[in-house]
Amino acid sequence: MTRYKKFLPRKVEYARDALVTLIHDRSLQSGDRLPTYAALRNELGLGSQTIAGAVGLLCDAGVLEVRDKVGIFVKNPAGGLLAGRTIAVAVRQLEGSAYAASLAAFIQRFLNEQNCRCLTFYRRAEKGGERPDIEEFPGLGQTIAEHRCDGVLTLCPFSDDSLNRITRLGLPCCFIGDDDQHFIHFGVVIEVSRFLNEAAELLRQQGAGRIVQLAISPRQLALRSGCGLPGLVGLSYAGGAAIAGKLLAMPGSQRPDGLISDDDTVVSGLLAELIRRQFPKITYMPRIATIVHKELGEYYPSDRMILFEQSISDYASLAVNLLLEQLRGEEVEKKRIVYRFTPVGI
Repeated sequence: MTRYKKFLPRKVEYARDALVTLIHDRSLQSGDRLPTYAALRNELGLGSQTIAGAVGLLCDAGVLEVRDKVGIFVKNPAGGLLAGRTIAVAVRQLEGSAYAASLAAFIQRFLNEQNCRCLTFYRRAEKGGERPDIEEFPGLGQTIAEHRCDGVLTLCPFSDDSLNRITRLGLPCCFIGDDDQHFIHFGVVIEVSRFLNEAAELLRQQGAGRIVQLAISPRQLALRSGCGLPGLVGLSYAGGAAIAGKLLAMPGSQRPDGLISDDDTVVSGLLAELIRRQFPKITYMPRIATIVHKELGEYYPSDRMILFEQSISDYASLAVNLLLEQLRGEEVEKKRIVYRFTPVGI
């Protein structure tokens, strides 16, 4: 029980979660009786009022029932199975990305709504590998080794060694991100190749003939080479601005007239730099196919955009539900749930 104490600032919440853990660890079934209040006080090291408050919460949730002068009994052990469970969430460095910050926030919100605790671990900014180790997220490795979490939801594709380490400990692990990482067999993914192909077709329909895709790294570009589109590399807002400089430095006859990117930050930097460098007369502005996020209300300063909409909320909800299915003990086959962008205004 003591493994939960340090995380919760409120004693009643700790007591509630400890009682749920007791039910789970002792495999108590409907109709089974819990220890007496006196025994619970000794075991949990908490006062009578705190324990009574926790019992009240679980009665309201339908997990327990109190029978006058008889005791506390389990009513529905499954009803409180997720309460107090701790989920470790691994997040890449945000670096000003409203999308990444919003995705992490929605994941935490949905976990909290299921009475789960959320421990968020951010990747060290100086690390740049595509498949990080657990130790690149300060505190995550120790949390997993000490069994202080019940599952892992990651926005980064872990290395094979890290995935094997999590599997050996019997922890559910769910990935949410791009399907470039072909080894991901369990999680919610975006089919990037489908997006690139659909975007390229729409650009061609609007007259684009020289189409280039934008990638955040050479490795990502190599992974996406199957779509047959040449590419430019740029990471974050500054990377988008640098791509704009490269495009303007090209002879006019060689400049692409169609660009595709699934990174909103890169596109924002690209457009801002194209406008800044050519102001007040904009002579070069390619058509751009990219993502717009439903919850962020983004605006791109160009009328030559093809937009694909994503609901960050729906995307996060799919991943959280998939992970929680495992925690509930439901039989979930290893699977990939595909999230598809929706073209808007086409």
